[in-house]
Amino acid sequence: MKNYSIEFKWAAISTVLAIAWMYLEKTLGYHDEKIGIQILFTNLFSIILIAVYILALKEKKKHFFNSLITWKQAFFSGMVLTLMITIFFPLVQYITYTQISPEFFSKLAAVIVAKGSMNIETATTYFSFDNYLRQGAYNNLSLGVVTSAAVAYFIQTKNVKK
Repeated sequence: MKNYSIEFKWAAISTVLAIAWMYLEKTLGYHDEKIGIQILFTNLFSIILIAVYILALKEKKKHFFNSLITWKQAFFSGMVLTLMITIFFPLVQYITYTQISPEFFSKLAAVIVAKGSMNIETATTYFSFDNYLRQGAYNNLSLGVVTSAAVAYFIQTKNVKK
């Protein structure tokens, strides 16, 4: 586990940041009167996650690989970070939708139904904790792969013997 302590640290940091972001969304009204555009605001969190990946992989490069890291090593480290973030994700969801914003799904479903985009049954099924948990895990994994690959490209030490 010591080999992955840096990834664990940054996964924990990203979890705390995600919970803080959800609280910020709630405070700014994106879980209430601005709920219809919440998805746009929540996507800004991706910028913070990219910064987490950059900082984590830079730390891994400097402190674990003695400033010499290949793309493959950096990518693997990013994938470990992705898996850890994905494992912590249900905690973020649980805290968000039970403590910070317990009425989120019913409010969002009501807005979507009022717009005529879905009927109440479809909206209630789609905007649910279980569905958001599945979608979020999938998004974390898929975006984590892409982010890991891109950050690894920039973090890798140039001209390292492979």
